[in-house]
Amino acid sequence: MKTNKFNKLVSIRQCVAASILASSSLAGAATITWTGAGNGISLFETNNWDNPGGVISVSNFKDVPVPHDFVINDGAATVGGTGGVSGTLDLDGTGTITVSAGAFKLGAGAIIKDGSATFANTTGSNSQLQGVFDNVDAYSGWGTGLIGGLALTNGSTFDTGWFFSGSAVTSSLDAGSILTIREDASGSYGSNIVDFLDTNSMIVYSNVNRTIAEVTSEHLPNFTVNGAPAVVGSNINIYTNGSGLTTVQAIPEPSSLALLGLGGIALILRRRK
Repeated sequence: MKTNKFNKLVSIRQCVAASILASSSLAGAATITWTGAGNGISLFETNNWDNPGGVISVSNFKDVPVPHDFVINDGAATVGGTGGVSGTLDLDGTGTITVSAGAFKLGAGAIIKDGSATFANTTGSNSQLQGVFDNVDAYSGWGTGLIGGLALTNGSTFDTGWFFSGSAVTSSLDAGSILTIREDASGSYGSNIVDFLDTNSMIVYSNVNRTIAEVTSEHLPNFTVNGAPAVVGSNINIYTNGSGLTTVQAIPEPSSLALLGLGGIALILRRRK
């Protein structure tokens, strides 16, 4: 009897705690605007944001889940400074970051994860990107100026005009990530190499005027598959779908399929269902 009462009490306490956490999470979501009133540089310094109602309760929220909507719309902002943002912006599944004005620079070790990111202008002295997009849906209103390699992972999507770097860098796609290119010119990548790390990731050209022949002749040297040069029909395919969109996708290695055997392939098909 005592055990039952104790279990019931614990259960009630757990329910109350869960309710408090749920309500505080819902109440905590807010639009937070950059002011630069702190050091004027650090993305993670709470004093650089207006922080309405004190929804961010820590002075430095690097690596701390923050399900809020962050807005940078200050032409004088220099977020990240010379070295760029270092650390993880964890948007906790529902948060967003929107950069519509000012300079925004990601450092080589920067990670944006579990949310959405929008960049109005990512060229020149404005937003300069590198690092990792981990389970992020990102959009660039113009094009993307890379200052280092940018990895898209865990099903990230990035819709951009181009994916350009003036110096030799390597970006990558894996875990079902999709890079969408809207450009209509040959200089989409510059010296940026895009490495396909699995067969589920792809590049999609949303401009229906881009033909297979154009993508092959102009962009094939910018693609690798697990570090090896891309060869159409061997380790990579370039094809069009019914809507006229051109897609680039790695080809599974025959040896890897053979190792699976019929039983292994059947197991994968069952799991996908």
